[in-house]
Amino acid sequence: MILRIFRVEIDPSTRSAFEAGFRSLSVDAVTRATGNLSCEIGMPTRWAPNTYSMITRWRDEDALVAFAGPEWNTPVIPAGMEAFGRKLSVEHYRIDDSPIGEQRNAADSR
Repeated sequence: MILRIFRVEIDPSTRSAFEAGFRSLSVDAVTRATGNLSCEIGMPTRWAPNTYSMITRWRDEDALVAFAGPEWNTPVIPAGMEAFGRKLSVEHYRIDDSPIGEQRNAADSR
Protein backbone atom coordinates (compact mmCIF):
# COMPACT_ATOMS: atom_id res chain seq x y z
CA MET A 1 0.00 0.00 0.00
CA ILE A 2 1.22 3.52 -0.79
CA LEU A 3 0.38 6.65 1.19
CA ARG A 4 0.41 9.83 -0.93
CA ILE A 5 0.46 13.24 0.76
CA PHE A 6 -0.23 16.19 -1.51
CA ARG A 7 0.12 19.74 -0.17
CA VAL A 8 -0.84 23.00 -1.82
CA GLU A 9 -0.38 26.56 -0.64
CA ILE A 10 -2.85 29.02 -2.14
CA ASP A 11 -3.27 32.77 -2.43
CA PRO A 12 -5.81 33.59 0.31
CA SER A 13 -7.81 35.78 -2.08
CA THR A 14 -8.74 32.61 -4.03
CA ARG A 15 -9.83 30.58 -0.97
CA SER A 16 -13.55 30.20 -1.77
CA ALA A 17 -13.04 29.21 -5.39
CA PHE A 18 -10.15 26.91 -4.49
CA GLU A 19 -12.10 25.10 -1.78
CA ALA A 20 -15.05 24.52 -4.09
CA GLY A 21 -12.85 23.03 -6.78
CA PHE A 22 -10.64 21.10 -4.39
CA ARG A 23 -13.62 19.36 -2.82
CA SER A 24 -15.31 18.58 -6.13
CA LEU A 25 -12.80 18.34 -9.00
CA SER A 26 -9.75 17.10 -7.11
CA VAL A 27 -11.47 14.71 -4.71
CA ASP A 28 -13.66 13.35 -7.51
CA ALA A 29 -10.65 12.64 -9.74
CA VAL A 30 -8.89 10.75 -6.96
CA THR A 31 -11.81 8.78 -5.55
CA ARG A 32 -12.89 7.58 -9.01
CA ALA A 33 -9.44 6.16 -9.75
CA THR A 34 -9.09 2.39 -9.70
CA GLY A 35 -6.92 1.34 -6.78
CA ASN A 36 -7.63 4.37 -4.61
CA LEU A 37 -8.48 3.10 -1.13
CA SER A 38 -9.15 6.36 0.72
CA CYS A 39 -9.02 10.14 0.42
CA GLU A 40 -8.90 12.70 3.22
CA ILE A 41 -8.69 16.48 3.00
CA GLY A 42 -6.56 18.46 5.43
CA MET A 43 -7.80 21.99 5.99
CA PRO A 44 -5.59 24.94 6.97
CA THR A 45 -4.61 25.64 10.57
CA ARG A 46 -3.53 28.88 12.18
CA TRP A 47 0.10 27.73 11.71
CA ALA A 48 -0.37 27.22 7.96
CA PRO A 49 -3.44 29.33 7.12
CA ASN A 50 -3.18 28.93 3.34
CA THR A 51 -2.03 25.30 3.10
CA TYR A 52 -4.30 22.36 2.30
CA SER A 53 -3.49 18.69 1.98
CA MET A 54 -4.97 15.60 0.41
CA ILE A 55 -3.93 12.30 1.95
CA THR A 56 -4.69 9.26 -0.18
CA ARG A 57 -4.00 5.56 0.11
CA TRP A 58 -3.38 3.45 -2.96
CA ARG A 59 -3.54 -0.31 -3.34
CA ASP A 60 -0.05 -0.45 -4.86
CA GLU A 61 2.39 1.39 -7.09
CA ASP A 62 0.65 0.12 -10.24
CA ALA A 63 -2.60 1.80 -9.15
CA LEU A 64 -0.76 5.06 -8.48
CA VAL A 65 0.98 4.91 -11.87
CA ALA A 66 -2.40 4.32 -13.56
CA PHE A 67 -3.72 7.48 -11.86
CA ALA A 68 -0.70 9.80 -11.94
CA GLY A 69 1.39 8.42 -14.80
CA PRO A 70 4.97 7.17 -14.82
CA GLU A 71 6.17 10.37 -13.13
CA TRP A 72 3.88 9.74 -10.16
CA ASN A 73 6.21 11.57 -7.82
CA THR A 74 4.83 14.88 -9.12
CA PRO A 75 1.49 16.50 -8.22
CA VAL A 76 -1.54 15.72 -10.39
CA ILE A 77 -3.61 18.86 -10.96
CA PRO A 78 -7.07 18.40 -12.53
CA ALA A 79 -8.17 20.76 -15.29
CA GLY A 80 -9.65 23.86 -13.73
CA MET A 81 -7.36 23.81 -10.68
CA GLU A 82 -4.06 24.89 -12.28
CA ALA A 83 -4.34 28.56 -11.32
CA PHE A 84 -4.68 28.08 -7.56
CA GLY A 85 -1.44 26.56 -6.33
CA ARG A 86 1.40 28.86 -5.33
CA LYS A 87 3.49 26.05 -3.89
CA LEU A 88 2.84 22.34 -4.51
CA SER A 89 4.45 19.21 -3.10
CA VAL A 90 3.78 15.50 -2.97
CA GLU A 91 5.37 12.76 -0.85
CA HIS A 92 4.92 9.00 -0.86
CA TYR A 93 5.40 6.33 1.78
CA ARG A 94 5.12 2.57 1.62
CA ILE A 95 2.77 1.37 4.36
CA ASP A 96 4.17 -1.42 6.53
CA ASP A 97 1.32 -3.21 8.29
CA SER A 98 3.49 -5.13 10.73
CA PRO A 99 3.37 -4.00 14.36
CA ILE A 100 6.21 -1.71 15.44
CA GLY A 101 7.46 -4.25 17.98
CA GLU A 102 7.88 -6.89 15.27
CA GLN A 103 9.88 -4.42 13.17
CA ARG A 104 12.20 -3.66 16.09
CA ASN A 105 12.70 -7.33 16.92
CA ALA A 106 13.55 -8.14 13.31
CA ALA A 107 16.04 -5.26 13.18
CA ASP A 108 17.65 -6.36 16.46
CA SER A 109 18.17 -9.91 15.17
CA ARG A 110 20.22 -8.76 12.15
